[in-house]
Amino acid sequence: MIRVSVRNAVRTLRQAEEQLGARKMNQAVSRSLNEAILQGRTQSRASVKALYNIPQRYLGAVNVVKATSITLTAKLYASTTPIPMDAFSPKFQTATKSFTISRRGEQKSRSRQRARKTPTAGVSIEVHKGKREVIPFAFMIDGGKPRVFARGEYRAGTSHGFMQRNKRVNKDGSDIPVKPLLSVTVHAAVVNRRAMQHVQQKVNTVFPLSVQRNVSHLLSQINSPTS
Repeated sequence: MIRVSVRNAVRTLRQAEEQLGARKMNQAVSRSLNEAILQGRTQSRASVKALYNIPQRYLGAVNVVKATSITLTAKLYASTTPIPMDAFSPKFQTATKSFTISRRGEQKSRSRQRARKTPTAGVSIEVHKGKREVIPFAFMIDGGKPRVFARGEYRAGTSHGFMQRNKRVNKDGSDIPVKPLLSVTVHAAVVNRRAMQHVQQKVNTVFPLSVQRNVSHLLSQINSPTS
């Protein structure tokens, strides 16, 4: 997603490298890379939260591969695993009950006066902040797992989308298959122009300043009378 490599940048610091030696110089650069990429991660998570109603527990899927003094490359990545639809504040109503799922993943229900009209079919979710959408064929199960379900299944993973089923498979008993619905991936949420610009700006601001600070610190240790 975001990749920072500085092998060429090291060449501009030859004078410092001559004093520090290659090993110390690489150590300073790798520390700076990791500081920059960690702040980039913080920025990317903040950018995702500003646009999407994603619970905090899923933002751990935005993470880093740290640099070492050998690789001098740091990476910021995001998971491509779809987030369950129940993560996006779902709401579902029957004639006598209403259901919600909390940010912690707990399903809650409360009784309501019997509606004169049949409630609008489906489950409403809020993927984008402030924008609630209805999945008309989705439902939640009273006393069941805290998930958003639908009749049908995902074929070939999730690449072909959800294949809805409109007829019963079994005449008696459970009406299967019934599967939990999935939504956006963290990767898709992060990889948008606005978020990427913010992350890139943060990394490009932090890294050069961090290099100067880390190199100066190591030089001060070498030049210190007590060293």
